[in-house]
This record gives sequence, structure tokens and C-alpha cells, in this order.
Amino acid sequence: MKPTIVVSGINLFQGGTLTVYYNFCDEIIQSKLYEKYYFILFVHKVSLFEKYQSYFEIIELPESRKSWFKRMYYEYSYFKKYSKDKDIYLWISIHDMTPKVYAKHQVTYFHNPTFAYKAGWKDFKYNKKVFLFSLFYKYLYKINVHANDYVIVQQDWIASSMQKLLNMDLNHICVMRAEHEIDTSKYQNIEKIQPYTFFFPSVSRHFKNFEIICEATKRLNREINQDLYQVVLTIDGSEDTYAKDVVNQYNSVSNIHFTGLLSLDEVFTYYKKSSCLIFPSKLETWGLPISEAKEFDLPMIVADLPYAHETVGTYDGVCFFDVNDADDLKVKMKKAILKEDVFSLATYKNTSPNVCKSWNEVITKL
Repeated sequence: MKPTIVVSGINLFQGGTLTVYYNFCDEIIQSKLYEKYYFILFVHKVSLFEKYQSYFEIIELPESRKSWFKRMYYEYSYFKKYSKDKDIYLWISIHDMTPKVYAKHQVTYFHNPTFAYKAGWKDFKYNKKVFLFSLFYKYLYKINVHANDYVIVQQDWIASSMQKLLNMDLNHICVMRAEHEIDTSKYQNIEKIQPYTFFFPSVSRHFKNFEIICEATKRLNREINQDLYQVVLTIDGSEDTYAKDVVNQYNSVSNIHFTGLLSLDEVFTYYKKSSCLIFPSKLETWGLPISEAKEFDLPMIVADLPYAHETVGTYDGVCFFDVNDADDLKVKMKKAILKEDVFSLATYKNTSPNVCKSWNEVITKL
């Protein structure tokens, strides 16, 4: 009889966090670990995991997203009852909270970095959830966390922050980086467009900091001919109140183009035909467009924050700016347009003692 591994991610239903769950499933299938272990997946909706049903037992808990009380009931009561009479080798929680369960081993994957985020009035105005998470999520992290053999994060800075928050040995915090490879061959014949084009692809979230690019552009237009460059931003004001406010405030700046959300293929095309990526986000676990832009050898002006330095890694063609200083960004944009020295070689040395490249490696550690 194969050892049983249970995976719980009952709150995941879209975006990057759901992608982490999918990547887990894909790796288990590609590595054929399902032949060695029996996998049970707890999910929000089975319909999101239909392609995996021939490999795993999948259990749907559709009520899990209705309220935080429901979520906590499942994490700390339901799962404990479920696991009590079962011989579970490993329980993997793939979304931030460490459930109370009966299992030989336990691992929790932490996505959300808001515990280290200093929220302000803008967070309260545009996203009260992020504001509250920044205040209270760290307490949820602590519940039962020492029951884990390992906790998993994406970057060194999160590992270091969590070591302090959770009073945990760094050797029990495993850094599993979100490595990305893109087949850029289909985009090789796309030419750079004129004029000089800055590009920032992102969904609308207030911490993505679209307005710093807009304000820097508005100020830069007072100093140089605005026909020398353009800025492409992937919001159009229809997404939410934040996007609407940004577009309304800066829609009169003629060289800012608000495209709305683009497909992945359109984003990759823009990487190839743009001149420079700007990435001003104040809160990320990784910052995927940075990794994607690197695949296209695109120069970058990125946030001077720990996540960005780590995601950039070693890369020739980058500069960093203060995410709260539009003038700092303006100066660097101007130098890039005028082909003055602004980009240089960045290097990064990994600091975490415990690094895993795959889920197979995590399971093997046990």
C-alpha cells in the first residue's frame, strides 16, 4: 500500500496562488511521484482540477471561501477530524495556514508577504483586505506553525523575515524559488517600436504603484519632448476604483497609453518590442514580469526593495529606484531615453541555508 500524501489548498481559486497548486500537480505527474505515493487533494472546486482527476483523489470544499470562520473551521477542526483515523505520511498545506492534523510529517507553503508590509491610508482606501492582512495575518501564520517539518517560501528575504516572526530555525525554512523559462523563439522577428517605450504589465492592485510611473511621466514631460517616448500600462480604469482613479488623474498625459489587461502572448510581444520594463510594485512574493523581461534581455528600472533585488539576481541592464519618489524614477527614465549611463550589472548572492528546487526534493528531505 502506497503512503498517503494529503494536499490542502481550499482557498485557492485564481491567479498566482492557484498556479502554485497547478505547478505542484504538474511536477508530481511529470516526476511520476503519484506512482510512489497516494495523493489526496483538498480544493475549492473540483472543476478547477478536472485535468488531474485521473492521477489524484480530489475532494471539493466549496464552502471554504464563504467566510474566514469557514476557512478556520476547515483548517483547525474539520481536517483534524478527517485525519484522525487515517495513516497519513505527509500533509502539505499549500496556502499560508498550518492546519491541525494527524500526520507523520507536515509542510506549509507561505504565499502572502503582507505580514512584512507597512500598510497606510491608501491600503485602507482601496483594499481593506490587504490593510487588515498586514495587521493580522502574522498571527494566523503563527498558529500551529511549529508542527511543520518545513515551511516553504519563495525568497531569502521572506525566509529571514519569517525566521524573526516565527522564532524558527532557518534550516526549517525552505526557499523554493519561482524559476521561469520562456520559449522566446516565436518573438525573435519582432522589431523594437518607436519612440522609446516603457512597459509595465500588471493587474490592477493599489500596491502595484501605477501612479508613480504616471507622475514621473507627467514631470518628465516638462523637461523633454514627450514625443521622444511613450509609456504602456495594462489598466484602463474599468478594473476597480484604484484603476479608475489613476486613469482619471493621468488620462490627459498623451504619451501614457492605458491598454487594459493583455493576454500573455500580447505581454510577451510587448517585452520584445519595448525598450524598458518599469516595475514599481511595493509588495510581491516574486515579481514575475522581472523574470519574464530577463528572458527577453530587456533593460529594467525596478523597485529598490528586497524582493526585486532577489528576483533580478545577476543581470546586466538594470537600475533601482525609490518606489515613493517620482523624481527618482523621472531621472532614471530620462537617462534611459537619452541613452545616458543608467543601467548596470546587478548581482545577488543567495543567503538561505536551505534551498529546494522541486517538491520532489522537499518530500525527499523528509
